[in-house]
Amino acid sequence: MNSDKWIIKDTDEMTVMDPGKRRGEKVPAIDGKPGFSSGFTVIHGSEVDFGKHFNFSQSPILIGRDKTNSICLEDEKVSKVHCEVSFVRNRDLEQVIIKDLNSTNGTFVNGELIAQAILKSGDKIDIGDSVLRFNYKDDLEEQYHSKLFTFAATDALTGLYNRRYTINELDNQSKIARRNNRIFSLMIIDIDDFKKINDVHGHLAGDDYLKKFAFVLNRALREQDICGRIGGEEFLVILPETVLEGAVNLANRIREQIEKTELIVQGRVVKTTISAGLSQFGRHASESREILKMADMALQKAKGSGKNAIVGADDLK
Repeated sequence: MNSDKWIIKDTDEMTVMDPGKRRGEKVPAIDGKPGFSSGFTVIHGSEVDFGKHFNFSQSPILIGRDKTNSICLEDEKVSKVHCEVSFVRNRDLEQVIIKDLNSTNGTFVNGELIAQAILKSGDKIDIGDSVLRFNYKDDLEEQYHSKLFTFAATDALTGLYNRRYTINELDNQSKIARRNNRIFSLMIIDIDDFKKINDVHGHLAGDDYLKKFAFVLNRALREQDICGRIGGEEFLVILPETVLEGAVNLANRIREQIEKTELIVQGRVVKTTISAGLSQFGRHASESREILKMADMALQKAKGSGKNAIVGADDLK
């Protein structure tokens, strides 16, 4: 994993904001206006999607519920491949066309059911329970909206996702796993005796340790893994397509790395350990609250066994 992922500079990595675009590439001119880009902003929908931006730099763009789409929405009423957006150039005029792809619940532009329509800046597109607003915007406006999403979804201290976003993502992952007969594992990590760091070295040292911990944690994860700070020194990791045994191995690697991690504060070494509890969707529970409860029970067993330990929900039986 890219080692700077935990430092959120913008939301490109988090939200697949720019399908097909790489950093540093220029967005094509729209209607002869260089420096402007076109795209959608999610103005109503699931809390995971709300506020996201999707800029277009290729054509066509597929929108739907399936992860293979250029724009994927966590909305059960959206079809797997719901609609298509494409650029059509006629002489010097470039038009943006949206076309429904025989979706179950239809595609609506400004409240009107359409088979195909030309989009204008400010148009609202209803698909399922989600509403997207189409706009042409400049770089400054794009940066503004990106920062709004970052503030809403991330923990200011560590740069990881915040509790609200992470728990909502757990709900969405549970729905996806249930619908498609998939699996994922859950890991709750708690920093052992974190209060001692604050008491002995001060809260600034505690904050610095949390930042360093977040860096080590995120460096050990894959791009598809979801990691959030859900409490003062408690973290939740969602591991898609991962069985419990693989998650336990990963947790032990992270535990060993944290044992070796040091923070120097005024010439003194600050070290600690972690404990973690793990569970697997479908193996221990099939609802988000229950799978979270099982991981938390495993964590409590790890803490009660002397800390610096990893416990899977299998060991609760």
